[in-house]
Amino acid sequence: MDFTEVDGRNSDIIHDKGKFKDIEKNFPVTIYKERDKTIATQLRNIAGWLYIAKDYSPLIFSEYNEYFYKALGLGGISGVDEKREWTHINFTFKCQPFVFRLDGEDEREILSGQSITNPEQFTSLPIVSFNKTTATADSNIYINGQQFRIAKEAGTGIITMDCENGIAYKTGGVNVSKYCFLNTDGYNPIILQPGKNEISYNNIDQFKIKPRWRNLAV
Repeated sequence: MDFTEVDGRNSDIIHDKGKFKDIEKNFPVTIYKERDKTIATQLRNIAGWLYIAKDYSPLIFSEYNEYFYKALGLGGISGVDEKREWTHINFTFKCQPFVFRLDGEDEREILSGQSITNPEQFTSLPIVSFNKTTATADSNIYINGQQFRIAKEAGTGIITMDCENGIAYKTGGVNVSKYCFLNTDGYNPIILQPGKNEISYNNIDQFKIKPRWRNLAV
């Protein structure tokens, strides 16, 4: 959010950008020397494992075992004294602004007319897959009455929609994003609201959803 101070007004004007910023998490760790290895070797192995990735990856901590971060190793690591039997180090991660529930990664099949309940206070952007049964008419998904149109040009067959990344593809990797996310209102990803979400659809079967429940990372 941005704030603008205005003369004669007792409070600032709030400009909500509709997004949250990434956060940095710093974790102090004690490393103990393994048999037949030096602390320096262990640190190099750990650094290679943490920092070789160039994209966000799931990061799970035992203290937060219901959720996982999407994180990227940030910076290097160094020990206080590499000659000892142990050393203190700090791991720094750049994390996306949300943590994700582990049970939100479970895929579930939903029949038309059934509902799914979002247990978190924030909307989620699910991964949805289904079999489009016709190429002569649009298919439609309704979430609490809101329409999400899959254009007839997407053809028939299994389609997967990754609503966080705005990508839709068919079996074999054929990209059909423009037929699944764009309509007369512009870009329109499927969103699951907090609480109960009533789901129905037409010209579709084998409808499955990975809800990807999320909450703010702290």
